[in-house]
Amino acid sequence: TTELGLRYPCASGGVRWCEEAFGPKAGLLVGYLGWISGVANNATLPVLFLQYVLNQFYPHLYDDINALLRYGILVGITLLLTIVNYRGVEIVGKVLLFVLVISMAPFLIMVIMGIPQVNTDRWLQTPNGETETFNDDMLDLSQSGWFPWQYAAGIALRPFINNLYWCYNGFDQGGHYSNSVTKDVFKRGMAGAFFLTCSSYLVPVLIATGASNLSQSEWTAGAFATAATEIGGKWLGTWMVIGAGLSLMALFFGEMSADSLQLMGMAELGQVPSIFATKSRYNTPTYAILLGMAVILCLIPFDFQFIIELSNVGYCFAVTMEFLAFFQLRIRKADDIQLLRKIGNSMLLIPTLLFNLLVICLASYVTYIYAVSMIAFGVVLIHATSIWRCIKRGKVGATQDAKGATPL
Repeated sequence: TTELGLRYPCASGGVRWCEEAFGPKAGLLVGYLGWISGVANNATLPVLFLQYVLNQFYPHLYDDINALLRYGILVGITLLLTIVNYRGVEIVGKVLLFVLVISMAPFLIMVIMGIPQVNTDRWLQTPNGETETFNDDMLDLSQSGWFPWQYAAGIALRPFINNLYWCYNGFDQGGHYSNSVTKDVFKRGMAGAFFLTCSSYLVPVLIATGASNLSQSEWTAGAFATAATEIGGKWLGTWMVIGAGLSLMALFFGEMSADSLQLMGMAELGQVPSIFATKSRYNTPTYAILLGMAVILCLIPFDFQFIIELSNVGYCFAVTMEFLAFFQLRIRKADDIQLLRKIGNSMLLIPTLLFNLLVICLASYVTYIYAVSMIAFGVVLIHATSIWRCIKRGKVGATQDAKGATPL
C-alpha cells in the first residue's frame, strides 16, 4: 500500500493500481468489490458496540433483545456516526486522535495489571469435552460449508479464521488518503498504523486469555470487558466498554471516509456516475456517504459473525487483485538486473494469497451465494458502465459536430 500509494496517489486507492496494471474494467471490478466489502465491514461496528454494551451492562438481554428494538438502536448509532462523518475529514481526524488516547488507555492498564497474573499454560489450552457444532444463528445453509476440515484441535476454524482475518485486513484503505497528505506524512502514517494495529490486537489478547479464568465458550463479543473486570475490577471493565465503543466509533469514521473517498475517486475517473463526486460544503462526498449508509442499514439486522464473513469474502477477491497488480506494476518497468530481485520480493505475497484462499474455502453456502451474486452484479456493472460511456461519448461527439457544422 505504501509503495503503490506513493507511486499512484489517488483517492480511489486500489482502483487506480489495478487500472494501471490491468485496465479500466479490472479497476472498476476491484473498486466495486473493495467498496462493498468495506461497507459490510463498517456494518459490523455498530453491531459489535451494541453487543459490548449488552454483555457488560444488560447480560440478560444479550441473547433475548427484541429484534425491532435492536434494529432501532443500531439505526440510531449509524445515523449519528454518519452525521459526524459528513462534517468532514478534518473533524474526523481530530476525533480519531482523541479517541486513540481514551480507547487505548484501558487496554494499556489491563496489560500492566494483568502481566503478573498471566498463566502461560492457558495460551495453549484447547476445548475439553464435547465440542459443539458451530452455528452462526442464520439460515441452515450458513451453518455449514463444503470444506472438510472445519475443526482443528476442537477449534471451529471458520469463526476463528474469519475473526482473525477481519482484525488484520484493511491496510490497503490507507491508499485512499495518499493524495490528501504529503508523502512523508503518508509513510509515517502507514508505519504507525502497522505497529499500532499489530501490538494493540496481539498483546491484549495474550494478557486477557492468560490472566483471566474465562473458558473458551465464554469468549464471545464483549468478552474483553469481562476479562478486564476480572483482572482489574468493575471500573476497568466499564472503562473497557467505553474505550471499545470509542474505538469502534473511530473505526467507523475511518472506514466510511475511506469508502466514500474511494467512490468519489471512481467518479472522478469516470467509472461511476459523476453524482458520487458531488461534495458538500464540508468538502465531503455527500452521495457516496449516503449510499454507504443505505447499505449499512440493510446489513445491521444480521448476525455479527455472518456480516464478517460476507465482508471477508469480498475483500479476499479485491485484495488478491491488488496483490497481482502490485506484482505486475513492479516488474513492468524493471530492467534485467532488477527483474529477478523484484520477482523474488513479490513471491513473499504467496502466503497471503494462500490465506485468502483458506478464508474463501471455509465460507458457508450462504456466503458463496452472496459472493456469486456480488461478482455477477459486478460484471453487469462493468458492461453497463461501458455502455454508459459509449452513449456519453456519442452525445459529446454529436454536440461537437453540431457546434462545428457550417450553417446553411
